Amino acid sequence: MTKVPMTEAKVWPTSNADACIRCATCMAICPVSRVTPLFPGPKQAGPGAERFRRPGDPSVDSWIDLCIGCHLCDMVCASGVNISELNLLAKAKYLDEKGRPLRDWLLTHTYLYGWLGSLFSPVVNWLLKNSAIKWMVEVILKIDRRRQLPGYQSPTFRQWFRSHHSKGDRRIAYFYGCYVNTNEVEVGKATVEVLEANGFEVTLPAQECCGIPMLGNGDFKGARKMGLQNVPNLLKTIRSGSEIIFSSTSCGHMIRHEYNRLLGIPGSEEVAEHIFDLFEFLRNLKESGSLNTHFKELPLKAAYFAPCHLRSLNIGLPALEILRLIPGLQLENIDADCCGLGGTFGFKKEKYEISQEIGKDLKQAIDRSKPEIVLTDCEGCRLQIRHLTGLKVLHPVQVLRDALLQRTDEEMG
Repeated sequence: MTKVPMTEAKVWPTSNADACIRCATCMAICPVSRVTPLFPGPKQAGPGAERFRRPGDPSVDSWIDLCIGCHLCDMVCASGVNISELNLLAKAKYLDEKGRPLRDWLLTHTYLYGWLGSLFSPVVNWLLKNSAIKWMVEVILKIDRRRQLPGYQSPTFRQWFRSHHSKGDRRIAYFYGCYVNTNEVEVGKATVEVLEANGFEVTLPAQECCGIPMLGNGDFKGARKMGLQNVPNLLKTIRSGSEIIFSSTSCGHMIRHEYNRLLGIPGSEEVAEHIFDLFEFLRNLKESGSLNTHFKELPLKAAYFAPCHLRSLNIGLPALEILRLIPGLQLENIDADCCGLGGTFGFKKEKYEISQEIGKDLKQAIDRSKPEIVLTDCEGCRLQIRHLTGLKVLHPVQVLRDALLQRTDEEMG
């Protein structure tokens, strides 16, 4: 098991690279090496190159920065090699030596200035769509002007929740994440309303960015700093008797797996045992017979795409299981590997074309399905699918909320 050294000393971490049997299964599934010859693939980039990397030598792995961090290689490896971790460690070493541009800092630290975007959302959103501004951003920061930048919303989710009086017989805590707070407030509202419809009083534990944008860019120090702030607050919530749910599969994967396995944050193993994907939690309620299934018929044709981070959680497709309980909802599971956005990857000018090329298979699969809307649990996937298809893309909880609350409103009327 690979862990980042916890001291400032330059200690080269051990790895299980030699367990690789060079079967090349990871090469076949890698979305990046499939579309560009610039990336030699996870086998070569990870366990292959790891055998020749030495701590004191300068990094020559410039192509390692093309790893999109989808974890698909880990999921298919017959030998259980942590390929994505090897790639990430190599990426961190390369970027530590090369240096990180201002663009990467801005893309990974949105939690510091997102509240400003929300406060001045009408102006900020206009600027984000302005072609002249986008051209300047591309020239100065190398953020591709063709990429649709996410808009901000006001009030923030946190502000909305302060004026919302949650009630229920049991308590549940919600790790909502940066993006829900400032860019997709409706996802947070829907999550709270669905939990309340199932008898839960929702609380918000003190929280910072989960750190996954930093980790994806090889900034282990920044990612660990976030984890060290989050874990004590989450432990306090857990030890008060409350479980925690997340609606973002990326945030959830970071907290549930990377805090302990990769960053070695004290107490994170206990947190991982008490934090659940929203639909995983709802599925548990269903299995115990306590899920509110009083759904109104919802005549709607939807396509569902399972994000990479959801699949790497190894919990199946709980959203698909719950949504199929809604009468009238036609739901097709889209068979595609990766949307191609890769967190901040698809915003960068030098990687935009690769990102779009990766997403072509997903776009074609959605086009064949001809849905009215697309559903997916990851905010990055929602951005990319809107960009690829022009369709309305929602978090599954938004549809579940509509089916539940429409029925509740009818019963109250």
